[in-house]
Amino acid sequence: MNDNVSHDSLTLYDATANKAASSVIKQYSSSFHIATCLYPEAIRRDIRNLYAVVRIADEIVDGTLRKANCLSGNTQCMNNALASYEQTILSAPHRRFHTDPIVHAYANTARRCGFSDEHLRAFFRSMRMDLSTTSFADTELQQYIYGSAEVIGLLCLDIFYSETPRPDSTTWPRIQEGAQRLGAGFQKINFLRDYSEDTAVRRRDYYPCLSAPSAEEAFNSILAETRSDLLAGAQTIKLLPPRVQPAVAAASEIYLELARKLSRNPEAVIGTGANKRRLSVPKAIKARIVSQAIVRSGYGAALHKLTRKVGA
Repeated sequence: MNDNVSHDSLTLYDATANKAASSVIKQYSSSFHIATCLYPEAIRRDIRNLYAVVRIADEIVDGTLRKANCLSGNTQCMNNALASYEQTILSAPHRRFHTDPIVHAYANTARRCGFSDEHLRAFFRSMRMDLSTTSFADTELQQYIYGSAEVIGLLCLDIFYSETPRPDSTTWPRIQEGAQRLGAGFQKINFLRDYSEDTAVRRRDYYPCLSAPSAEEAFNSILAETRSDLLAGAQTIKLLPPRVQPAVAAASEIYLELARKLSRNPEAVIGTGANKRRLSVPKAIKARIVSQAIVRSGYGAALHKLTRKVGA
């Protein structure tokens, strides 16, 4: 095989791997998929490659592996699978070819963007907590949110700045804090939205206070804390490179809208019987949010195409 053929085959495999990773986010998270459409192509690719690995780790701990192997109540298999997957992901950037296209796509992104092993280890520590913790104390929840959400925000910054100089030493910590606050806010909203399924199906209670007699007070407190995270993170979006601001702003606004919907429907989380349900933001509202994010950022030329895709 000559060099030209080798190069062409590797380029084709890279593109195929990227498409495989892209399909994961489209299948599992319509909100994040819509927001990633606003990124420039290279950043969109790397964000989706990262998301695919995070999603697969979630599938290991959320019971998909157990269902596939009919291992009801057995967590050792999931522990072993998660440990193996962590080692695969940590070592992936050191090899240029992987037979697993998701790992291959991720490895290219991690190598290109200089992902920190420390951040990846923190993420997998949180995933292991899902296998061993059924009711989270406040300190455990803080640790969990850091690894499962805040470090993902920091990894996204690695992607945003992979080809852009990082700002000065005063601005950079503000940007990092903003990324962590947004990640924490997204995660807390997901905890509230999925509370019924997490507790009833996965036997995992991130907010034990929501099953106490003072559930309404606790719910309002958590929601206020979450809004504070989202708004604090949103204040730093203007410090990011202009080309990524529309996507981050759209994701932030979609989750703020979901927070507003939770506030109007607390029974969906702390109610009983049929009142409990998983809330979502309608496609039409997502389309409006995306449109506004584009217009505010001066990307009007792409408006019609993207809003039509969102509303499809």
